[in-house]
Amino acid sequence: MKRSYSKIAFNLLAGCLMAAALTSCGTKKAALNTQHPTPNTQPSTPDAQPSTANTQFVKKVYDNAVYAKNITAKIDFNIMRGDKEISVGGKLLMRRDEVIRIQLNVPLIGMEAGRLEFTKDYVLIVDRIHSEYVKGDYNQVDFLKNNGLNFHALQALFWNQLFVPGQTKVTDDMLKLFSAEILNSQQPTPITLEKDNMKYTWLADSQTGLIQRVDVDYNSKSSGSTHVSCEYADFKAMGVKSFPNSITLNMQTTAQLPAGTKKMPKSMKLGIKMKSVDNDSKWDAFTTVSKKYKQVSVDDVLKKIMSM
Repeated sequence: MKRSYSKIAFNLLAGCLMAAALTSCGTKKAALNTQHPTPNTQPSTPDAQPSTANTQFVKKVYDNAVYAKNITAKIDFNIMRGDKEISVGGKLLMRRDEVIRIQLNVPLIGMEAGRLEFTKDYVLIVDRIHSEYVKGDYNQVDFLKNNGLNFHALQALFWNQLFVPGQTKVTDDMLKLFSAEILNSQQPTPITLEKDNMKYTWLADSQTGLIQRVDVDYNSKSSGSTHVSCEYADFKAMGVKSFPNSITLNMQTTAQLPAGTKKMPKSMKLGIKMKSVDNDSKWDAFTTVSKKYKQVSVDDVLKKIMSM
């Protein structure tokens, strides 16, 4: 019984880690480096001045961000990798600019199987079944580090917001980096931003400015291509703003495999449906891991994930 639950827990947490790393495009551990590269966040045509209407629309999308400091919810969590699908319950707890935490339960029993916690400085995975944990720096994943993908980019995906890779927030001055193409009021308006091998496209409702979807495309001749889309639905009032109560992440990749791995799923779908969404602030932002838990390496876990 324990072995069965352990496998379920590991599959769920492994899937989350893969999603967070955007399937990593040939992930490998890098030497820790406290110097963060300055991203090239200029639009593909930096000399072109965006129209006033386009700039105003980007500002409208940017201003849709909810004011809440905390967002908490019970969730139905679903992950599909290839022909394998797992659905469990759990919790989502987010505190702006501090933490994103997903807690997953053992099916049928309800006890916590594990949790995935993102902070500004590290990613923590706790396996309650095996009494093990992984704690790693974002700089330990080359793909994330080199493309300016940090906690703030991940936070923007969960909070339904625009983001600029490598930056902690989007300022008014940065809005000119985005390029909007207003088609007509009946179609979503694409907003794009390009950086090196990465292209980001947000599709926003042309009337409300609410982000309905974001597409992230990575293309490299040496390491293959990866496409990630994040779809938002079931918007409900949160104060004077609206927040999506359903988030679906889809990934496809042709990334080359690291040496020593057997196989890697070419697609994955991850869904979070929120229930009883609240702004509760009475919870600890950071997990304290028991001294009885054993720390395992990021390399070991990533290698297991890639080989599953």
